Amino acid sequence: MTALLILFFTALIVLFAGLSKKRSALQPIALVGSLLALGGVFAGPPPGWNDMYPNMFVFDNFALAFSAVAILSAALIFGLSGWGFRNLNATLGDNYGLILFSLCGALCMFSFTNLVMLFLGIEILSIPLYVLAGSRRDDLRSNEAALKYFLMGAFATGILLFGIALVYGSTGSFDLATINRVLSAGSASPMLLNVGILMIVIGLSFKVSAVPFHFWAPDVYTGSPNLITAFMATVVKTAGFAAFFRLFSVAFAPAIAVWSLPVAVVAGLTMTLANTTALFQTDFKRMMAYSSISHAGYLLLAILAIGEPGADRALLFYLLSYALATICAFGAFIVVSEPKNDGSFAAFNGLAKNNSFLAAVLAISMLSLAGIPPLAGFFGKYFIFSAAFAKYPWLVVVAVINSAISIYYYFKVIIAAYFTKNESSDEEVVHAPGSIRLTVALGLLLTIVLAVMPYLAFAFF
Repeated sequence: MTALLILFFTALIVLFAGLSKKRSALQPIALVGSLLALGGVFAGPPPGWNDMYPNMFVFDNFALAFSAVAILSAALIFGLSGWGFRNLNATLGDNYGLILFSLCGALCMFSFTNLVMLFLGIEILSIPLYVLAGSRRDDLRSNEAALKYFLMGAFATGILLFGIALVYGSTGSFDLATINRVLSAGSASPMLLNVGILMIVIGLSFKVSAVPFHFWAPDVYTGSPNLITAFMATVVKTAGFAAFFRLFSVAFAPAIAVWSLPVAVVAGLTMTLANTTALFQTDFKRMMAYSSISHAGYLLLAILAIGEPGADRALLFYLLSYALATICAFGAFIVVSEPKNDGSFAAFNGLAKNNSFLAAVLAISMLSLAGIPPLAGFFGKYFIFSAAFAKYPWLVVVAVINSAISIYYYFKVIIAAYFTKNESSDEEVVHAPGSIRLTVALGLLLTIVLAVMPYLAFAFF
């Protein structure tokens, strides 16, 4: 609750500060506010705060751990924003404020104990992003991204609400613990319940861009501003999967026979289709979109592993390592691509010669996303695959094969940076602003720390 209040008031402050002409203070305000919120997470809720809204929120270790991941990811994105938002003028305060409000929605999704609060959290998270995706009003692709994101989000919300209504009609409650008790007692209407649960699976699959509900993601990721894409790929995905895990582990665990097979099929399709399609991409953001979809397939293994020891820890570690690698990769990308207005892999040609530091950041990020040992991404996949293997060995084999396939397209970026000559500007030096260097260095350091001491991420559990 402390972190939620800090982020909310920080959002109000940056909105009003954006009305002034001293817009250079907006980034420090947003960054300080997010760091204070992170401190509030580590401090835990004050005594009695969990009793204020007992049927809506609970700030337990699960909520605090995932809140820390989301806030840390947002803080790193704010660190990149000095360069990434450099062309914004009058709308700069709006962008910071909307990101912070969206982050408030993510925190609600980590701590809900009521289906109504889940819905409110999703909408608080999503509505600012519809605006942010189309914030480049003179860019047709940005307008297209906003429209597609809004329409698909509206459909997904409608399906999710219909599912919630059916579950309520079957169990007579929105409370997660009460739903669990009703399902355990076997007194729920089977038809209403099964259809409702499957519709909730579909609605949440839209939010996490799982196949076949992923078709909005490539165009939205490509058309949105670079930092907004990074936010969607990290904070939004973290919120979606944490909410998915909390809902199905607390409320729907007794009905695992109903939803496990459909989720397993979706996971297998997501990994296979996304990795296969990513092989043919030549645009970096579009490749990262399919990469994000493929990681959704791996993360669904944690949902299937509900009930197994360490499934929640595996989900946390995977999301943290994935977020750090993705943000570092986008940090290098915006420095290299935006001055050239080139989003293809060719923008990285000769980067190792022109800026060895950014090339190293990019290479380590790609290797971590591919799951190459001994980087943090390898341990993330290892923890999730180990948790899911007892129940779904065949699906873990599919995941391992797809991880091997993904190496090909991640190495395309590394090959461009290290082994492809930049014929147009071979001697041009790529200059990275100090804030970019500091942010990606911090992200890289955290990635290395997680690789050396992976269990450090489990301090909350």
